Amino acid sequence: MEIISAEHPLEEIRTRVAALPSLWRRRAGDESLASLPGGIRMAVLTSPFIVRWAAWLVALLIVVVAELPHGNTRYEPWLLIGTFMQLLALTFYVPFIRPSVLARLRRFAEEPEHYDILIVGLADLGLAMGAVYLSGGWGSPYFHFALTALLIPSFFLTFGGVFALAAAYMAAYVLGLAAFGEGVGGSWKDDNVNSFIGAMVTPLLVALVPNYLGNLLRELDAARQDAVDALGDSDLQFRIAGAFLEGAGAPGDVLGRVARTAVDASRFDTVALLVPEGDVVRVYGAAIAAAPSRAAMEAEFGGWGARTYVADALPPPLDAAFAGCAWVGGVPLRSAASVEGWLLAGMAERPASIFHEVRLLDAIAGQVALGMRNIRLAADIADLAAEGERTRIAREIHDGIAQMIYMLGLSLETAVDRVGGDPEEQRRRLNDLTALAKNALWEVRQYIFDLRPLLTGEEGLVGAIQGQVKEFEAVSELPVDVSITGAPEQLPIETSAALYRIVQEALGNVFRHAHASRVCIEIAFAPGSVRLAVEDDGVGMSEGAAGGRTGYGMGNLRRRVEELGGEVAVRSEPNAGTRIDVALPMGGDA
Repeated sequence: MEIISAEHPLEEIRTRVAALPSLWRRRAGDESLASLPGGIRMAVLTSPFIVRWAAWLVALLIVVVAELPHGNTRYEPWLLIGTFMQLLALTFYVPFIRPSVLARLRRFAEEPEHYDILIVGLADLGLAMGAVYLSGGWGSPYFHFALTALLIPSFFLTFGGVFALAAAYMAAYVLGLAAFGEGVGGSWKDDNVNSFIGAMVTPLLVALVPNYLGNLLRELDAARQDAVDALGDSDLQFRIAGAFLEGAGAPGDVLGRVARTAVDASRFDTVALLVPEGDVVRVYGAAIAAAPSRAAMEAEFGGWGARTYVADALPPPLDAAFAGCAWVGGVPLRSAASVEGWLLAGMAERPASIFHEVRLLDAIAGQVALGMRNIRLAADIADLAAEGERTRIAREIHDGIAQMIYMLGLSLETAVDRVGGDPEEQRRRLNDLTALAKNALWEVRQYIFDLRPLLTGEEGLVGAIQGQVKEFEAVSELPVDVSITGAPEQLPIETSAALYRIVQEALGNVFRHAHASRVCIEIAFAPGSVRLAVEDDGVGMSEGAAGGRTGYGMGNLRRRVEELGGEVAVRSEPNAGTRIDVALPMGGDA
């Protein structure tokens, strides 16, 4: 058998009292409060709790402590009890009573806003005026209680409405003084003229101050909401731009990611990108079983302007995809010359400002259209680059390796025909054929090694050149000295690629034409620039060749340097070797 201690009820009371703050916080998050602007919400809550209750306590003290005429206290304590219940109902209206009232009001108005608060405030004011009259009019202990009742309706009325309310209050107060208490000839008229004038002016002042604050708070709340919306819109567009930039992928993958981002980062509940590909329309985002044909889309969403719809008015099967939306906006994806597709976005609730949402959709559509155009341009550039590289390689093979192999074949045929002849001549021809084969091998290995490690970031310029030198030494059997001075820096890709190609061109010239016994490569890194020198001790070349004879590749070398804003100097004398000096600015982004 359990023995219940006498302390248990007290503990239960303490628990419930401790839970009141959290209960209030939960109620403060109720839609009955959330539907009010921030400043008005503060006014509605602080007026009943602080000012109105303080005015009622003043009336209580006057009734209990002051010696009032019988005309001012003849209905006590009933007036105190009635005004207490009035304030109690007013205090609990917003957090506890208003939710059920709003549910009923929404049957007649989609957005009831704060009209019910205004009506409750006016009713509170009328009851407070009744307390003034029943307590004798002039000298009533409820005078300040009635004045503070002006606060709530004044927050919601216009400037003219506040003047009308204050005038009605003063007129009702004068009529009340004339009809109740001492009547028309009372002391309020003859002996208390100054107090009477103050009682007439005070209601206007009391009403104007909260009205000004209410208008100011509404403007601030509207500005705050505009700022929040603008930040949200900017964040949405930033995320959509990021969705286009996130890694590589097929256009379909990118557009699917963009549609998901638009849903995750916006107020829209359903987003669909419809992009025509030939006669077929591809859908990204919303789940649509079978997309309309291109002709149907152009017939429904033709033109360059944005449109708004209710979901039921959309053509099938789009109506099913947006069935849960109260509002749908459609905007074409416009490029410079045509419509690239359509953007449809739906919201479960009708937006407060359709113009704002349409303008946002239009901005997003422009961003998406630009992203799609960039994807296509990137694909076209890649195709053109690949085609250009294929053309270049084909030309190089035709002019270089193919000619060498052709010459090698002819020479072999000649050597076969002359088998058994002069041994010295045979040896000389075989040496020539060996040199020709090595030259062809060098050309082939150039294409195999090429720029891939450098461009993919697998190694820097120094490592790539050292790898190229090893290839050269393996084929040519010529020693190459590589000297690096300064701190190797991460150069821009275009600068690194140009230096790599210059070394490749220079070594190729040495191998084919210089008949050198050694080669030196110097790379010097300095702040803001990089210098390269390639020197050999070969036969040199004539002035005309140094000036750009294509056989030595000097024209290509000079063009590479000039395109990057650098300088090149070639020094060569017959039988005294050749030196190529190149200076390039760092420039660009590493």
